[in-house]
Amino acid sequence: MYEYWQLNRRKVSAQKAYLDKWNNTPTPSGRGVDVLLTPIMSHVAVPHRKCKWVGYTKVWNLLDYAALSIPAGQVDKEVDPKAEELSGYEARNTLDKWNWELYDLESMAGMPIGVQVVGKRLEEERVLGAAKVIDQLIREE
Repeated sequence: MYEYWQLNRRKVSAQKAYLDKWNNTPTPSGRGVDVLLTPIMSHVAVPHRKCKWVGYTKVWNLLDYAALSIPAGQVDKEVDPKAEELSGYEARNTLDKWNWELYDLESMAGMPIGVQVVGKRLEEERVLGAAKVIDQLIREE
């Protein structure tokens, strides 16, 4: 039980530190940050059981923040570069190398690209409202 409570204490400490950072981030308007628009993954959707890292999403679960994902397009063979056109890239670590090697324009053509909208804890309505506006803007293009 003691170890469990220590984990909870560390979690609450992380939540407080992130909330302080969020609330103290300066913005041009001076109003503060309403929501974040972030990637869901370091790549587009991948085949089942090929995902190794969900760091862009799991942090919001730990912090107990409101987050949702929306579609923002799809891989297009006419627009997106072929792997050989991206030569010269050097992976930063083994996970980055693994992600990089997943890229295959032929098999990914038509796969969804998503973004996530994130808001602070208990701000689900704000996140839903922002996502609705962002989705409308994406669909207008």
